Amino acid sequence: MLFVSGTTVGGSGRSQRELAARLVEFGHEVVFVVNHARGPRRTMWVYEQLADLSARIGGRPGGKLVRWFEKMPGRTVTAEWIDGLNHLTTPIPENAVRQTIETFRPDVVVGNSVLRLTWRKVRSMCDAHGVPTILYIREEEALNHFDNGAHPADAVVANAESLTAAIERLGVTCEFVPSVIELGVTVTESTRHTALVINPIESRGIETVWKIAEQMPDIAFVAQESWPLSAEQLASVEAHLANLPNVEFRRAEPPGPRLYRDARVLLVPYRIDNRPRVIAEAQANGIPVIAADVPALIEAIGKGGSQVGLDDINAWCAELRRLWSDNALYQEMADDALAHSKRPAIEAAAVAHQFESIAQRLVDAHR
Repeated sequence: MLFVSGTTVGGSGRSQRELAARLVEFGHEVVFVVNHARGPRRTMWVYEQLADLSARIGGRPGGKLVRWFEKMPGRTVTAEWIDGLNHLTTPIPENAVRQTIETFRPDVVVGNSVLRLTWRKVRSMCDAHGVPTILYIREEEALNHFDNGAHPADAVVANAESLTAAIERLGVTCEFVPSVIELGVTVTESTRHTALVINPIESRGIETVWKIAEQMPDIAFVAQESWPLSAEQLASVEAHLANLPNVEFRRAEPPGPRLYRDARVLLVPYRIDNRPRVIAEAQANGIPVIAADVPALIEAIGKGGSQVGLDDINAWCAELRRLWSDNALYQEMADDALAHSKRPAIEAAAVAHQFESIAQRLVDAHR
């Protein structure tokens, strides 16, 4: 299988690799072509200019030559092994896919967290080579793949029931396949004395967290970096920390038990309809979750947490206070969280087998 992805970081990057590792365990060969986000800015700028020029020229004289040049930037890849898996990295994945298809000859190509333009070009190459495609939707913003009635892949799967329903409302068949999450990686014995927030960026509700922390100075908060923050994002975090002595900022580190080492509660005030793996990871440690009333978050927490209005700061504070002061309630919710994390529907091997069966059906249909 060939995985084409726009990222190696965050929950999406980890979930892709954990799925791939299970597929390798089942006997499949998996190669990644990924945007490592470290390409020279000049390369990206040249490509963007050529892509824009190609779109404007279309079929007019000179268009064929421009399209040829457009395919050049990013063709050279760098081989990296990430978590024991072969990654061919490039700032422009679509320009490296053609040669990878020709040399690797995959049975199926899988798109993950990939830009619409990138995937459209990848899909075109796959069609030309007779290779079936699967588009794995992990983010609400990826719904733009279905704009204007598009059917962007031979099979579409999504890691949240809410995303699956949204795609089917657009007239595209979609199967719900949760992210593969190897829960044993982050299991620990927490000291349970902090309120943990992961990925302190605007779309993940960090502004809500700052307001909660300001109103609850007696509670220790941890803002844990997930994706590498930009200079602007880091400056914003540091500016808020200067006025909030009860908040500690922790830089990103490899996944492991340290992530949840002192969490009593996980706060998930996400402003987007995504289903983050951190909910299952926290619950596997018996850590209750307080989440915004967003569909994908509600389906993920089950009874192992509670939901509050996204912008109702008083409700966030009240719920956090309940879990901080009512030990009986906390223990009940912690037990529910642990039980919810053990449900068969998200067991890693079962999810990987579900994905494998979808891929196998496609391959069989294309023979």
